Amino acid sequence: MSFDVRWLVPAMIVAAAQPCAAAKYMSVEQARALIFPTADEYVVRPVQLTPEQMREIDQASGVQGRTAQPPVWQALSKGKPVGWFFVDQVIGKHELITYALGINADGSVRQIEVIEYLEAYGSQVRYPNWRNQFVGKTADNLLRLDSDIENISGATLSARHLTEGIRRLLFVHRAVLK
Repeated sequence: MSFDVRWLVPAMIVAAAQPCAAAKYMSVEQARALIFPTADEYVVRPVQLTPEQMREIDQASGVQGRTAQPPVWQALSKGKPVGWFFVDQVIGKHELITYALGINADGSVRQIEVIEYLEAYGSQVRYPNWRNQFVGKTADNLLRLDSDIENISGATLSARHLTEGIRRLLFVHRAVLK
């Protein structure tokens, strides 16, 4: 009995046609330099949220936290604070998205960078025109997809979860760093 490989051709064409956007775009150090180009020092600021703080932040942001110890650094320029740098992960559709968030000293979003994106679809969330919607936003803004943050067709879950993650980090900043 012989096997006719021609039956595999349609499956191979479909598999080859699937876009793959999974990639590590930058290191944490590169993200820090992009977000705070004038900073010359980053000081680790250990944050240990209490269960009560986590509940309060969850309730205020509307997003359940994944960790009580978010990685955070204070960015300094010539010894003066210029802002806060967070690294966080949210789930896309199936995989984690690692991103960096810079918050200015006044509590407003400075910049967002996608560090690693492992999903096959939805990598449009790393495009500057989408990420720039967050610049200047604070915990006082809604930060809701389809409300004040535009959705991306084909990247709805990634866009929603990044928006929620950013909103939560703004509330973490307000609760324990401001």
